[in-house]
Amino acid sequence: MSSLVRAEVERMRASGIPVGEDEFRGLYISESEVDRLLNSRRVAPPANGAAAIDSRLAALRVELSEFANSAAGPIGQLASLAHLDAFEVGCLLLCLAADEDPEMQRLIAYAQDHVSRRRPSVELLIRVVAGEDAGEARTAFDADAPLRRWRLVTLHDEQGQPHTPLANHSVALDPRIAAHLVGEQGLDEALRPYARLTGVPETPCHPPLPVVLRERIEALSALPVTTLQPPIVHLGGPDMARIRTVAGELAGGAGLGLLSVALPGIEAGVGLDVALSLCEREAAIQGAALLLTGLEHLKREDTERLRALVGDRPLARLVFLATNGSDAWPGLSIAVPGLDFDGRRALWAALLGDAQAVDPPVLDDLAGKFRLSTQGIEDAARAAFGSARWRNPSAPVVEIDDLYGAARAQSMPILNTLARKVAPHYGWGDIVLPPDTLEQLHEMCGMVEHRHLVYETWGFDRKLALGKGVMSLFAGQSGTGKTMAADVIAGALGLDLYKIDLSGVVSKYIGETEKNLGSIFSEAESSNAILFFDEADALFGKRSEVKDAHDRYANIETAYLLQRMEEYSGAVILATNLKMNLDEAFSRRLHFVIDFPLPEEDDRRRIWMSMLPPDLPRRDDIDFSFLARQFKITGGNIRNIVLAGAFIAASEGAPMGMAHLIRATRREYQKLGRMVTEAEFGQYVALLRG
Repeated sequence: MSSLVRAEVERMRASGIPVGEDEFRGLYISESEVDRLLNSRRVAPPANGAAAIDSRLAALRVELSEFANSAAGPIGQLASLAHLDAFEVGCLLLCLAADEDPEMQRLIAYAQDHVSRRRPSVELLIRVVAGEDAGEARTAFDADAPLRRWRLVTLHDEQGQPHTPLANHSVALDPRIAAHLVGEQGLDEALRPYARLTGVPETPCHPPLPVVLRERIEALSALPVTTLQPPIVHLGGPDMARIRTVAGELAGGAGLGLLSVALPGIEAGVGLDVALSLCEREAAIQGAALLLTGLEHLKREDTERLRALVGDRPLARLVFLATNGSDAWPGLSIAVPGLDFDGRRALWAALLGDAQAVDPPVLDDLAGKFRLSTQGIEDAARAAFGSARWRNPSAPVVEIDDLYGAARAQSMPILNTLARKVAPHYGWGDIVLPPDTLEQLHEMCGMVEHRHLVYETWGFDRKLALGKGVMSLFAGQSGTGKTMAADVIAGALGLDLYKIDLSGVVSKYIGETEKNLGSIFSEAESSNAILFFDEADALFGKRSEVKDAHDRYANIETAYLLQRMEEYSGAVILATNLKMNLDEAFSRRLHFVIDFPLPEEDDRRRIWMSMLPPDLPRRDDIDFSFLARQFKITGGNIRNIVLAGAFIAASEGAPMGMAHLIRATRREYQKLGRMVTEAEFGQYVALLRG
């Protein structure tokens, strides 16, 4: 390229062009400076006369054409990938020379008769590289031509001239292309935060893919990439790690690595067209297939635009479009299933290894209760090891609590605006209920705990399309233990409990309630969290006769909730004070309907006694039998009375005794709007007067 520029400068001087003649030294390139530059770079004697120089320029262009057709190394690779002709290759080489060689920059400035224009203009490139073929060469700078479509070069306006004619635009190599042409390694800086490059996989993934899927992938991998027209494959599924595995194996069959890019991150900064060009260009340069992830987060119009762009002569040899579900891609589409119970268990076992003494039942619980993805399980295992290391730096041993805590953290749904996470506080010994009610709660726990065995191992999932979760109704007056029972179940199962805020879910705007419900169930799905809808009849009440638009949309909301409850694989608890107000359609779909009756005398006595913490200073005059026999109230009321009595005792600076509980009981009755008669307080009536 330096020979071409040198010859062009000689041609200009031989033609008598007064380039550089200016009295202001330092603001131009003098003739003596040009002589020095030409002599320092001369590889052949200068031609004499304009005709000889023209002949030499023509010969040099022929050499360039031959070089472009047989070039090796990065420039040859790029020419082959982007289907560049000799003129386009020459433009790249001259722009590269301008980037790398300060002396070449001064010659370029001289040739353009402008000391500050040290990058070649479109006009100079056409004049120097194309010569007589200037008309066709101009089209190389069209937006859809390879040089600009793949962002190999960029055009820049003249300073202060926003509407610069095409011929006057200066041309610069894209920094990534310049780095590639000089042999630098690494990813494009614009892609690094969002991309990951892996080589051809050498070992199969763990846990392995299903047999049928693996066999089909192997058969497809054995075919040439040219079999796919266009070379684009849609991969849909909930587990991105498994999608990467499938893409990696298909890419490996073609001898390619895999460049995985989260497209929305780049698209937000530079726009879809530029983002896709950068991704395809990098994949081509790296000799890798391109995997675009996160496409479900694009706007609908951007998704349609992406399909049109990627299907139009992609630069990458093989492109994968990944979404977290099925998609109507008009071509080869592969459904990649997430991990099943056996896969999750095998992955937990492999990550924990033989060094950790984890019993098989613990692995069963982790795999059955937490429907985590491959990445989620890997992150949870690392977090569990981290907790063990912090507890005992020199000899870390992973314990069950480490594993459950890490698994819950990975599966935690993002429900802060619509639900409140309730940390379990109680155990089975804390709740006082009739034996049959307790037995039903234990049965509910067993159903959640052993779903993987019944549905997956025993094959019941093939008999049921929906309804694989556990849907329960807790019915009873306020204070009878419904919320506490949900707390106990969550603690016993080691799962998160989310109490749904109905005021945030129900909206007066059409369609907003369904949207909120959809967000709740979607976010909670992977976590297997227990969803607790308190006072559920406010949302799930009986569908009414349609008299106006409001009734119609209220019924739609109820129907939508029924659908999402059946699709949810975790546990849903509906709590209501009035069971008869619940829609019959819910009752048919419920696995458990558990009544929470008012406690009998013996149960009330146990509740009174259990409410007093061991550290509470108290007198010996508390008559639990009298309190249980005389006051027919719920456990919630008893809790309020004991707490109020403790504060009365604290304000007096005395241990809590019968007098404090009697006074607190009177206040609770007044709060409930119940008449307080002295006869109810029997022999303790005098304590009412303090």
